[in-house]
Amino acid sequence: MTTTQQTRTTTTTTRDGQGITTPVAGAFLLVDAVTTGVNGLAYAVAGGWLAEWFGAPEALVRSVGGFLLLVAAGVAVLATRRPVPRRGVAALAALNVVWVVASLGYAALGGLTTLGVVWTVLQAVVVGAFAAGQLWLARKG
Repeated sequence: MTTTQQTRTTTTTTRDGQGITTPVAGAFLLVDAVTTGVNGLAYAVAGGWLAEWFGAPEALVRSVGGFLLLVAAGVAVLATRRPVPRRGVAALAALNVVWVVASLGYAALGGLTTLGVVWTVLQAVVVGAFAAGQLWLARKG
């Protein structure tokens, strides 16, 4: 007599408090890193031109560009870790929330041109969307 036994394998994503194993986490963070890096590079390289368009001091635009390049590098490192460190993603989400609040405040009070206000608010919306996704990953991912 022959006996056949079937085995079922289930893959689950666990929330162990240490790392995020959701498959999309790395890709999501890499998109953030690329977006941040492109903005940082533009601000650093074309700071004079963008400062004139936005009505912001050139030194501020170039400094923000350098800061964004550093953040982009950090996010890229975070995105390539396996599992993705939950605390790192939570810290990034917090940084992005601070960025959104600061951007909206500067758009309202910074004396920017109309283009500068529109750009600053639009990038704050994009960063807010990244922050929301990162908060979700940090809590549920």
